[in-house]
Amino acid sequence: MISTTPPPEIHPLVPLEDVDVPAWPERAALKMAALRIRTLLTRSDQRPFIAEDRLDDSVDVFSDMATPAFCAPLMAELDETLASWATNPAPKQWIKPLVLPPCDEQELLSRWANRHQHEVLAPPTRDALLTDTSEQQIDLSGDGVLVIPQLEAWFLRHRCGLGLIRTLLTTLAGLERHCVVGCNSWAWAFLCKAVDAHLILPEPLTFEPFDEPRLRRWLADIARQQAEEGTRFRLSRNGENVFALDRKGRPRQAYFETLAARSRGIAWVAWHLWQHSLKKASEEVDNDCSEDDQQTLWVVALEEFSLPGSDGAQALLILQALLIHGSLSARELERVLPDPGFQGMHHALHRAGFIGERDGRYYCRARAYPAIRDGLATAGFPLDGY
Repeated sequence: MISTTPPPEIHPLVPLEDVDVPAWPERAALKMAALRIRTLLTRSDQRPFIAEDRLDDSVDVFSDMATPAFCAPLMAELDETLASWATNPAPKQWIKPLVLPPCDEQELLSRWANRHQHEVLAPPTRDALLTDTSEQQIDLSGDGVLVIPQLEAWFLRHRCGLGLIRTLLTTLAGLERHCVVGCNSWAWAFLCKAVDAHLILPEPLTFEPFDEPRLRRWLADIARQQAEEGTRFRLSRNGENVFALDRKGRPRQAYFETLAARSRGIAWVAWHLWQHSLKKASEEVDNDCSEDDQQTLWVVALEEFSLPGSDGAQALLILQALLIHGSLSARELERVLPDPGFQGMHHALHRAGFIGERDGRYYCRARAYPAIRDGLATAGFPLDGY
């Protein structure tokens, strides 16, 4: 059963430079390091409460049904931050840059803009970004709030792909109209170096990272809304209730503290990791279970990823390009990579679960993001600021 906890608190967005991602719990960090070493050297004799081979491979417990519940606190935090500014006829800042963590598969800022019926500026086609834009002007005039949800859609990391973003930033610098500019954190880090975006636009805001208490309350609230009454969430390794609290109201298990650190406090990354870790007992096991056990969802260990193939650098270059641009077609990938001959590595990354594909465009999957970022950091790639 899910312990009684208050709903998640609403936090206004914070300056990007003040972001403090959740730290790994010391015990969990030591345990993970020891587990990786032990896995390499020997087989462990410690048996889990229920073996993963007795659980279904995948359970979309909430899937699309949870989208409103998933987005609700994030939408509320956008409202908390922007509501009074949006109605102020003479704000101190006309432009509100929002730097969002990567892998936002829900396109949150577009959802927020549509819900409030704000005007959304459509991005150009990627082919148009490579044409001569020296004489091109961008009309941002109008009434009401203007939203540019994804600044990463306005450039390509290419010698001919930065003209339009320079024009857009120059136009924004002189704009006297309420305008919300969204940009993912990897694109923002790139644009600060490539076109001095941080000097042209005001200091950006971002979501406050979800620490263990916020994350636990948020996921418990979604589970209460979406799961069947009486559903239990139990750790497969020891059978304990993952939401259980002790007499002092503290969590008995370190699962959500570890999840907060693993996801770097990014709500949607934590959500995808959590959802992918939920399993049901297989039909054979289910037939032998009591009614209470049949309402159990098993929480397995967080998924580990390994880069495919022998050329890790090639895979990391593709993943970095996708993080910076949000999504790219195979043809666009060829244009932005230093070595366009990636010879199908994107297909291998897709099979390995690192990237997804939608309408011919590839993107980094949220649940693989922690492994992707760790790989880029270890290899010495420049990182984002989140």
